[in-house]
Amino acid sequence: MAAAAHDVAALDEVIFMPAAVSPFKKGTIATAEQRHQMLSIALTDGGLDWARVSDFEWNRPGPSFSWETARHFRSLEPDTEWCWILGTDQWEQIDRWAEPERLRESLHFLVFTREGQIVRDRAGWRHTAIPFAHPASSTAIRSDFAGHRDWLTPGVAAFAEKEGIYQKT
Repeated sequence: MAAAAHDVAALDEVIFMPAAVSPFKKGTIATAEQRHQMLSIALTDGGLDWARVSDFEWNRPGPSFSWETARHFRSLEPDTEWCWILGTDQWEQIDRWAEPERLRESLHFLVFTREGQIVRDRAGWRHTAIPFAHPASSTAIRSDFAGHRDWLTPGVAAFAEKEGIYQKT
């Protein structure tokens, strides 16, 4: 997805932002540190030298709100057009996010679709729909690590296995 966003939107850089605590999830299997490490490994394995992992959300108290993250990065580089990558599932419920009007005002959204999905226009929101046809799903990986190991880079799969992440107990 990052490579498609990089190419379609001609991005200079993609910054991955693992949340310490998501306001929409009730706990996670991997710790914030483990998710940060897996992202770093995946970027190295994939040779994505135009991408990096930020520890901004990881190093602040949770829950992680996107508008605060957007505000932080806009304050660092106010002349940059900041994009936010998400799927249609999140695009459809973005009005439930904290402070959606701040997000609308400060970001351009890159909305990834799965087969046949339509990205609904939202008045006042800037977005680009990006068709994406990969079967990978984080939910599927978490529920059946062994059956979906091939969706991960070799380094990430080895790290998750070594750390005992996503293993059935």
